[in-house]
Amino acid sequence: MPLKTTWVVIAMLLVLAICRPLFADQIVMKNGDRLTGEIVRMENRTLVVETSYAGEIAIQWEQVSSIETDSFVHVVLEDNTAAHGVVKTVDTGTLQMKTDALAQPLRFSADRVAGINPPVKPPVTFKGRVNAGLDIKDGNTETKSYYGDGEIEARTEKNRYIFGGEANREEESGEETADNWLLYSTYDHFVSQKWFLYTKANFEQDDFADLNLRTTLSAGTGYQFLESEVKNLSARIGLAYVNEDYSVDGQDDDYTAGLWNVQYDHYFFDKFIQFFHNHEGIVSLEDSEDLLIRTRTGLRIPLQKGFNTTLQYNWDWDNTPAPGNERVDERYLFTLGYSWE
Repeated sequence: MPLKTTWVVIAMLLVLAICRPLFADQIVMKNGDRLTGEIVRMENRTLVVETSYAGEIAIQWEQVSSIETDSFVHVVLEDNTAAHGVVKTVDTGTLQMKTDALAQPLRFSADRVAGINPPVKPPVTFKGRVNAGLDIKDGNTETKSYYGDGEIEARTEKNRYIFGGEANREEESGEETADNWLLYSTYDHFVSQKWFLYTKANFEQDDFADLNLRTTLSAGTGYQFLESEVKNLSARIGLAYVNEDYSVDGQDDDYTAGLWNVQYDHYFFDKFIQFFHNHEGIVSLEDSEDLLIRTRTGLRIPLQKGFNTTLQYNWDWDNTPAPGNERVDERYLFTLGYSWE
């Protein structure tokens, strides 16, 4: 290779080496810090940037002042509209995207961004769990206690289906002291990334509360505050129809009611332990004394290969129970289970 050509090649390589940092995504934080690298993704309000000096860095989206991408990224907004192009901040809180498909750049608020380069999800995802507890004592007092619960969830982009149930049975010295079960199903239809409409059906029975069957059918609206592998938070509110069939004469009832529901779970310490809390309340619109509250609170500790152990506290309140029954039913549980997703 001629000497002149060699020097030209060397000069070009030096220019590329010097300018290489310029060909990167630029992120400016609200506190003035600057990052250069490659925007990997943004989901669950967290921006992940790949840097040459520290690997992947996670940044809260709310702390980002401006961004400018060097290459095309895929942006999804809260209303599920999406576009592919080069993005940069042009005003405070406003992003501009240049695409190959449109002559004019798109403009949108940074607050509307739901994701950047979100991972491709399968059309339907499934997750579920089953738990069981057993307590047998022999001696001066013979007791047997059996408990089980389970839930399965199917999720598409616009729909969520949940089916679950729980059952409990206890015996003491050969005499049955508890026998109850609960089945439920929920359908959520998402009209936006956060808002959804729902329908829900509960069926429950409790021999020792003289309840042959309580049927609760409800519908309303809900909001998904958080949804990820680490933490989830949703709330529902709606109207319900309640029909109660008791084994005690004169106690049967049916009424319209208001229903509220909160579901929350959160993994801590790199998924070492999970806290969960499910709360549901039903109050009659005809008589506010008819009030039902059900809560399930506990800690779930993953073991290996999907197995886990659970410490759980159940608290049920029936403000107008059948004669001779208590308003409050409490239960402390230790169960072993299996979950998948």
